[in-house]
Amino acid sequence: MRAHALACSAKFKGGRFTRVGQDFLDEIAADVEALIRAMRNQCPAHVFEALEPAGNSSCVTGALSDKVAVELNRLVCRMIQRKVQQQPSCGKTLGRTR
Repeated sequence: MRAHALACSAKFKGGRFTRVGQDFLDEIAADVEALIRAMRNQCPAHVFEALEPAGNSSCVTGALSDKVAVELNRLVCRMIQRKVQQQPSCGKTLGRTR
């Protein structure tokens, strides 16, 4: 996340930011957790309790797992880019945006 934020700074903010603060990273982590919660709420279990996969098995495997990982990575990268672009140009450290 840190490397992508600095790459976004170089591309969109003229390299203004040279450091990434922990509060920036914490904010990204909170946004990713909110995204996962929102995805979970897309398929609520109204009638029956959700049955978790048994043991170490997974329903998302192979090519589907690869596609999900790629899309999730793209979403996180877009979140980081949006936050870098919203950052006011003062100082050298990317910090909280809210």
